[in-house]
Amino acid sequence: MDKISQVIHNCETCTAIKQAKRVKPLWYSGRWLKYRYGEAWQVDYITLPQTCQGKCYVLTMVEATTGWLETYPVPHATAWNTILGLEKQVLWRHGTPERIESDNGTHFKNGLINTWAREHGIEWIYHIPYHAPAAGKVGRCNGLLKTTLKALDGGTSKIGK
Repeated sequence: MDKISQVIHNCETCTAIKQAKRVKPLWYSGRWLKYRYGEAWQVDYITLPQTCQGKCYVLTMVEATTGWLETYPVPHATAWNTILGLEKQVLWRHGTPERIESDNGTHFKNGLINTWAREHGIEWIYHIPYHAPAAGKVGRCNGLLKTTLKALDGGTSKIGK
């Protein structure tokens, strides 16, 4: 038995497999350890029933190291509303982040957002399309927000439908 253990121990392939199993994929929370509070955010839009003010979208912004949620209701999911929400809810309250992550929606991936991010020194990262773990924090918060709002409404609204 000692001889088998020695062969496995000296095997380069076996060692490489062991090392690969120890490395966590990028979407695990460990990737946020290098950031301090307020330096990294994930953003997304969710749709809710229209309010009396005509707002039916909510920009959700999640601070990556703590999971702190900020929201900004808007009538339309546009690049301009995204910038307004980020400035009012993130920059003014938490300071300018180093990094913002989002999906590839047209309200995030456009020239206006790129220019704004560059002017503020923010690295804007787009998630891998159709890869839910990449947007894990904001996705979980969106689900929790919809579930909570539905429960507060007694389950009678069209939230999440």
